[in-house]
Amino acid sequence: MAKLLIFLLLTAMISLIHVSVTRIEERKLPLKKEAMRYFLSVGGGIVILALIVQLLSMSFQ
Repeated sequence: MAKLLIFLLLTAMISLIHVSVTRIEERKLPLKKEAMRYFLSVGGGIVILALIVQLLSMSFQ
């Protein structure tokens, strides 16, 4: 559980840095909302991928 929290914290930090560095001035979304959207897509995708791998691993044991 602690590893998951550390992973989510690091993903949130990377999301904020990525969005603030690559931000285009014409975007209408606020920085916080855009960073949250990026965080959810990246973090959620990795968590879903990890669950799929774990389920496959459990099925082949």
